[in-house]
Amino acid sequence: MKKAQIAEEFFKSLENPQETMAIMLDRMDVQTLYIINNYAELIAKIKDRTTLAEKDIISCSIIIGYLLKGHLDRHELEETFCI
Repeated sequence: MKKAQIAEEFFKSLENPQETMAIMLDRMDVQTLYIINNYAELIAKIKDRTTLAEKDIISCSIIIGYLLKGHLDRHELEETFCI
């Protein structure tokens, strides 16, 4: 299965709020969700003071969330292997 098709199916599944909540709680701890929520609040406060389109703000936020997840996973691995 191609990545694009898998991604489309994933985003389609997120249309169901219960599915979205279940995935979030399964894959992230509550502390990380809290940090992301705080970051979203900061974005909401500055969105009217930027020239970026709303689509670009959302896209950047998704990318930053992806990078955060990788960063936290890497940190956890380093702690596990005492690097």
